[in-house]
Order: sequence, then C-alpha cells, then structure tokens
Amino acid sequence: MKRVMTALVGALIAAVAFAGAANAIPDQGTPEFDNYMQGLERNGFHLSPDTAWRVAHQACEGGVPGFIGWELAAQGVIGPGADQRLMDVARQYACPVQ
Repeated sequence: MKRVMTALVGALIAAVAFAGAANAIPDQGTPEFDNYMQGLERNGFHLSPDTAWRVAHQACEGGVPGFIGWELAAQGVIGPGADQRLMDVARQYACPVQ
C-alpha cells in the first residue's frame, strides 16, 4: 500500500509540475511568438500582436473573453471560412505539441 501511495503522490507532483508548460502559449516578445507572427504573415493574416495573441489563446486553449470576431473583422479577416482558416494557422504555429 505504501508503494502505491508513493507512486500516486509522485505522479501528482509531476502532473502539477508539467501542467504549466503543457499549455504554454508563446508570450509577446519571445522568439516563438515572432515565429508565430511570421507564420500568420506567410498565410496572409496581418494582425496586431495583441489580436494575434488572443487568437492563439482562443485556438489552443479555448474561450477568450471579448469580441474576438469583431476584432478580426476590423483587421481584415472576412469571408467564408476565414475565421476557421485563421484558427487552423494559429494551431499550427502557436499551439504546443500535444
């Protein structure tokens, strides 16, 4: 029983320790974020860094409060399937490997 509890506690500690790195979205100003911005540019999306970060968060982790759809429309992401294509590009360049 003691071995089982030791293994469970060790697994719990490891899960908590690695939880932050597993869902890491690149922060603005880092080389990873610059690569993400370049990926967006190569695919025809010219977004401000703040909007790009919110798109990455939306694509990788889910709900971001605010009017992301209006913000994207104001920056030229308009048309059938444009939002979904942007999310696909964001997942490709910003989301950590699962």
